[in-house]
Amino acid sequence: MEQLPTASAPSRSTAVQRALTDIETAKAGAEPAVADFLDHVAQLIVQHGDPDAVLARVIDALAFEDLKAAAVAHGLTLHTTRAAEQPERLLVVWTHDGGMAIVPQGLRPRAALHQLRAALAERAEEERLSVSFQASVAAGHVEDVATWYARVTEADR
Repeated sequence: MEQLPTASAPSRSTAVQRALTDIETAKAGAEPAVADFLDHVAQLIVQHGDPDAVLARVIDALAFEDLKAAAVAHGLTLHTTRAAEQPERLLVVWTHDGGMAIVPQGLRPRAALHQLRAALAERAEEERLSVSFQASVAAGHVEDVATWYARVTEADR
């Protein structure tokens, strides 16, 4: 994947050269599709001259795909806010058949994915507690929610 130098082409920086070397090392023994992907990343690095910026864009693109897949897997639709005042974090609105995740404009996909995973974990914990409370009531325990919650969360520790 070596680029032919031209008279107007700038010389490669140390960072670019190091990134290309790392990519060539990573390609050794890699599956053909992975090697092809790494070749494309190397071409972008050569074209743009900034490995960190290129890799950040590639990681964001992959994180966006993970974000979409996680949303679909949990019955959520993704929406980007258009409001004048942007929320600081991703918001999830749950409905009986899924819900929607509202992503603030400018939130990087990696951060949105992290926040969505946290919201999904919180939702799973709420569902677990709901089932536990219903089982407690069905078993005949009579206590207020605060006492039950203290008992259940203390038992989890």
